[in-house]
Parts: sequence; C-alpha cells; structure tokens
Amino acid sequence: MKLTDALLPADLLFFAWFIWLLIGIQALRAAPWRTFLARSQLHHVFLGASVALFLMWMFEVGVRPALGFHFLCVTVYTLMFGWSLGVIGASLIMTGVTVISGDWTALAMNALLLGILPVSVSYGVYLFAYRYLPHHLFIYVFLCAFFNAMLAAGAAVLALSILLVVTETYTLARLSQDYFPYAPLYLFPEGLLNGMTTMALIGLRPDWLKTYDDAIYLK
Repeated sequence: MKLTDALLPADLLFFAWFIWLLIGIQALRAAPWRTFLARSQLHHVFLGASVALFLMWMFEVGVRPALGFHFLCVTVYTLMFGWSLGVIGASLIMTGVTVISGDWTALAMNALLLGILPVSVSYGVYLFAYRYLPHHLFIYVFLCAFFNAMLAAGAAVLALSILLVVTETYTLARLSQDYFPYAPLYLFPEGLLNGMTTMALIGLRPDWLKTYDDAIYLK
C-alpha cells in the first residue's frame, strides 16, 4: 500500500507535502496537550500503541509496488487517542517507516493515504454514531470499531487505487486483476483485529479509550 518515490509525478508528491503540513498544524493546535502532558501513563500508552502500529506497517504483502496490503489498525488507535493525536501519531509512524524504506519524497502522500485519511474516516464514523445513534456497547464495538475499521481501510484502498489510475501508474484492468480481488480478504481481518482489540480494551483497560466511557455505554 505504501507508495515509492518513482510511482507518482513529482509535482503531485510536492503538493501532498503542503496538504500534510496544513493538516499537521491543525492537529497540533487541536491536540489536548494539557491533558496529555499531565498524565504520564498516557505517554506510555501512546508510545506503546505507536510502536505496535510501526511494526505492523513495516510488513506488507503484495506483488507490485503500492499494490499490497498491511494491517492499518488506525481505527482502534483513533478510538484510543482521538483525531488530533491520531493524526500526529500516524504521521510519526509513517516517518519512522520512511526512515527504513528511504522513500522521502512520497512520505507526505503515504501519510495522507495511510494515516490521516483512515484516522479521519474512523473519527467521523465515531462522531456520527455518538451523535445520532443510541449509546449502546454493541453499537460502539460493531459500528465504531469493526465496521469502522473496514470502512477506513477501504477508503485508503479506494483513494490509493483512484490515484494510481488517474496518474496512469497502473491501468484499471491491472488493478482489477492484481489488486481488487484480494481487497475483501484484507478488509474483514482488518475489521476483526480492530474490533477484538477494542473489545479487549473495554474489558481490561477502558481508561485507555478516549472515546469510551462505562457511564455512557453501560448505564
């Protein structure tokens, strides 16, 4: 799923840096730094979750450059820390991955597609469910975690595919043959992993989930 420097036009990759910078500034401004700095336990949780995602993002299965899959797991990450810290964390994780891969020109585009986009989709679905649906544990786990993770990963796959076709990096026929048939096999495990992790956190460490409260969902 990760792009390399040679796959997309240089001007498009440069424009992605501008968008990434604007979103990053907004995330830094909106982040709850006072709460984050006041809770030392939150530092360790954030660091541990970020390291776990870094290790997941390091391993990718695919047959061609950018036509691969790896677990994103950003939905539960977003449920744990919210949108702003989710964006900041995903950006730092992608920077760490880029240190290994060396594709610095494509860093911003990768951060947008594999970090900021799924984080934003995940938080948007959570906000919709919180505002317009009953505050029920089943809705939180199934919709905000399981289905949400599938939707967020699907949005990343769709955006990547559109980008590759529009820039004529790959043809639609090539994607239909080498990429799209495997997407369902990837999306369901992605949802299952996020759903099971969220359920485990609710049972063991509900205080690690910023978007969850026993008083709201178990009253």
